[in-house]
Amino acid sequence: MADTYIFAGGGTGGHLYPGLAVAEELLKLRPDANMVFACSARSIDQRILGGLPYAVVPQPILPLPRSLRGWRGFLAAYVHSQRLARRLILDLKPKSVLGLGGFAAAAVVKQAARRGIPTGLLNPDAVPGKANRFLSRRTDVIFTQFESTAECFAPRIRGRVKAVGCPIRSSLLAGDRDCALRDLGLRNDRRTLLVNGGSLGAESINTALADLVELLGARGGDWQVLHISGPQKALHDDVWRGRAIHVVQMEYCARMDQAYACADLAVGRGGASSIAELSAMGVPSIILPYPHHADRQQYLNAQALERSGGAIVVEDAACGAAKELAKVLPGLLDNPDRLAQMRKSAIACAKPFAARAVAEWMA
Repeated sequence: MADTYIFAGGGTGGHLYPGLAVAEELLKLRPDANMVFACSARSIDQRILGGLPYAVVPQPILPLPRSLRGWRGFLAAYVHSQRLARRLILDLKPKSVLGLGGFAAAAVVKQAARRGIPTGLLNPDAVPGKANRFLSRRTDVIFTQFESTAECFAPRIRGRVKAVGCPIRSSLLAGDRDCALRDLGLRNDRRTLLVNGGSLGAESINTALADLVELLGARGGDWQVLHISGPQKALHDDVWRGRAIHVVQMEYCARMDQAYACADLAVGRGGASSIAELSAMGVPSIILPYPHHADRQQYLNAQALERSGGAIVVEDAACGAAKELAKVLPGLLDNPDRLAQMRKSAIACAKPFAARAVAEWMA
């Protein structure tokens, strides 16, 4: 009888994509394995997981509320999720469970650990969030991207931490530039600026892009823009009308291998998965870390890549990100030699075998 493996977590692409990378490697080790993703009920989870050859079990669990008003609904959803997780573990009897981080990992990981099932946790961010801090006391192993993350856990837990990197899908490395340009509707006689707001979209980055149309339009003979805006956040066509630059907008990109393959420079957030993917693909980048995390985790995620010379980190300032971007963009858009050096530096930071290491533990 084939073994079953459960991946618990979701809510954002940053949680799901590393799990998918591990599942991909696990199938190479155990071709007959049953893979189950216990995710959140958010639409982004269905968008990412839909159509893949894995069982998908949405949970009613909700993130921690920000006000007292939300606690009643949170607690009810948590109780329902615990019941669902208990049935899932008892019925499927998984060989191992991997928590992908975030609120959607909590119930399943807790129930698996309670029943003595080998339980691991992915923590690719430099600083663990509330859910991972809670779950770290219950898991057998914690896989991190950065060596320094171990110091964020209690001393008695640090021996369980393995700094293997952030799992990335092998398919990302297989993108072909010429095919990507054709399939995405981009020109092959221009370099490409990839502006990526992430799976949920980054409003400030989208707004900054709209404010930089004059700067970019002046370089339309050499550059084009691929803008992944996030759901219902694409810029109105009028923003680019009359500008001498080719622009392709997408709310969501299911083929990030193609997006990275054609990117000569990227602008985006500092999520752990994004940092790992930019490194592996050797894409020079400007990182605008999400500014509202109390622990500044995206700044810390981007530090190693910036120190290597593969990225430049700028503030997503309250006065607008466009002003900060305008300080650094011209020096990169107009300097292909610097971009080439940044590409080499980014690749030097890559840890391409993280998914394999995690899959070997699960197997």
